[in-house]
Amino acid sequence: IDFLGASACIDVYLNGAFVGYGEGAHNTSEFALNDYIREGSNELVVVVHKWSTATYLECQDMFRENGIFRDVLLYALPQSYIADFEVRTKKTDAGYDLSVPMRVVGGGTIDVVLEKDGEEIARTSVAAGETASFCGLDVVEWNAEVPTVYELYLTLQDDAGEVMTVRSHTGFRTIEIRGNVFTFNGKNIKIKGVNHHDTHPTRGYALAFADMQRDIQLMKSLNVNAVRTSHYPPDPQFLTLCDLYGLYVVDEADIETHGAGLDPLNDMDMLSHDLRWAPRYLDRVMRMYMRDRSHPSIILWSLGNEAGGYNCQDKCYDFLHEVCPEIPVHYEGAVRTDRVAYDVVSEMYTHDEDMRAVRDRKRGDVYAQKPFFLCEYCHAMGVGPGALEEYWDLIYSDDIFMGGCIWEWADHAVLRDGKYTYGGDHGEKRHDGNFCVDGLMYPDRTPHTGAREMQAVYRPVRAKHLRGNAFSFENTNRFRSSGYLKIEYILLQNGTQIATGDVPLDLKPQESRKVTLDLPKLSGDCFINFVYTDGGDVVATEQIALRQQMPSRKAERGSVTLEETFAFDGGKAVFRKSDGALCAYTVGDVPLLHPSPVGGAFGFVPNLYRARLDNDVHMEGDWRWHARLHRLQTVFKEISCSVQDGKGNVCASYSLEGGGTRLFTLRLSYTVLGKGTLEVSAELTPLRTD
Repeated sequence: IDFLGASACIDVYLNGAFVGYGEGAHNTSEFALNDYIREGSNELVVVVHKWSTATYLECQDMFRENGIFRDVLLYALPQSYIADFEVRTKKTDAGYDLSVPMRVVGGGTIDVVLEKDGEEIARTSVAAGETASFCGLDVVEWNAEVPTVYELYLTLQDDAGEVMTVRSHTGFRTIEIRGNVFTFNGKNIKIKGVNHHDTHPTRGYALAFADMQRDIQLMKSLNVNAVRTSHYPPDPQFLTLCDLYGLYVVDEADIETHGAGLDPLNDMDMLSHDLRWAPRYLDRVMRMYMRDRSHPSIILWSLGNEAGGYNCQDKCYDFLHEVCPEIPVHYEGAVRTDRVAYDVVSEMYTHDEDMRAVRDRKRGDVYAQKPFFLCEYCHAMGVGPGALEEYWDLIYSDDIFMGGCIWEWADHAVLRDGKYTYGGDHGEKRHDGNFCVDGLMYPDRTPHTGAREMQAVYRPVRAKHLRGNAFSFENTNRFRSSGYLKIEYILLQNGTQIATGDVPLDLKPQESRKVTLDLPKLSGDCFINFVYTDGGDVVATEQIALRQQMPSRKAERGSVTLEETFAFDGGKAVFRKSDGALCAYTVGDVPLLHPSPVGGAFGFVPNLYRARLDNDVHMEGDWRWHARLHRLQTVFKEISCSVQDGKGNVCASYSLEGGGTRLFTLRLSYTVLGKGTLEVSAELTPLRTD
């Protein structure tokens, strides 16, 4: 019996006898029942414990849930069976070699067949215990853009015939770090990734196959090409879907000691520096590797997340490099230790100045010698993610940058009584509030606006305006030409569409080409939109400003009279002398200002406080209790009005006060021109410098 996922730990009993104990919530726990099972009815009891010593290693940022959340597999095997196998590929001058070491219980022979879409590519037979191999295979390499998958069938035969057959989806690919550049099949790929947690609004960690498939289909539709399985190995079906649909995978061990960094311990490094815990770390990494090692989609192993380090991680790294040297190892936590990095430098939310220092080789030797990977960047919480295009301008600027994964894919929230709930909504004494509501998708997988921004920034083709009607188009794909895309342009002048057309273009991977479009002569405010579609589905859009023209500020002569109302040709502007506010602005008979604005705030009086965003949480104390901006009041002082040279002039003075203390002086100046144009300027002077 196999438990693919159970939190926090389990005791298994069969017919009253203790079979075994399993921990490591996102690793498979497997138990042999032979010594306990009997003919007829059997009683299987699984006790799920809420806490275990493993809890200290599973402190990820997520809803805390307990129970059996992945499939449970109950199965019987024949006397002779294939107990384990591994698919290994290696590129040579003659083609690809494929070897399949196997562990067989019992005896017999194994027929090994490689197929593609039902067509046999190669066949061999070996005795039980031997390694099957093929040499010099002429195959198409796997990549996320064109995920070419082969089927490998292993059939165990004995004297009576076929005993069992195992199928493995197999891909051929080569990963190599060349100096400080990460290459995949010889290309310096860019990881356009997301971080993915297992979360569902009604089933929590329990994702059905259809849920995983929908997530991956959505990722592909949004131009995502990679996923980091934060922060634990996924359901094995998820990896198979990544193989088939085409997603690069950073497969992450179920290790995070985040809680050790909080009261009362306050030491994130405590467990990772204590080698007594090394067997626990190594157990999780070994189980991840043994289960997932034959998937072509895996491009990096990850030793976990936010667990400090590095003594226990060193043991895990040594193991992976011994058994699987062809796949590099990543661990972001190393960057805050003397190790700095394992095979790639990995950081979270790196400042743009530090990114430029990496690009310019001015951030230190380690940052110059290894590929740079943003395992998390652009937090998608609230109104995020922000600065995506700015990040990608830097990522595209140098081959040392591998790309990165946005935090994160979907909101963690529980649908309860028709409403989404989060931390603290269920009586929890300790929680992180809405901190796990931080995804590109709502809990039901409706895309946030941030997902659309990501779709645009991760676009496979990028346009650039050269001059006049000339544009440059670049295919950012590494393996797929752009011919599958239809490119349409829409020309806007002063907000009105004036021309459309197609851009017939088939660029080779990473090719750029100049294209001259047949556009009319431009005037006014002009933008061009490019729309990229694949079979009618919008892949991405982008907009380029061709000509930006602000409205004319030329003073127009006309008659202006002074009362409380400034009358101009065709309308009037009204200022309240009691508080200096612009309270009405009318053109013809149409009032253009709301007569009852929210909060009664007429005119242009500044508001220096707003409801905080999630990322403002650390500044709220300064805003509220130090500067008292939340209690800011605008106190009117005086107003002066005049007409000079055909213009109406108004000057209103204010004091901005918080909690009884004068914090700013404010001077608002208005100029009313003859045709109703209104010029406004503001001068805000702080009275405190602390």
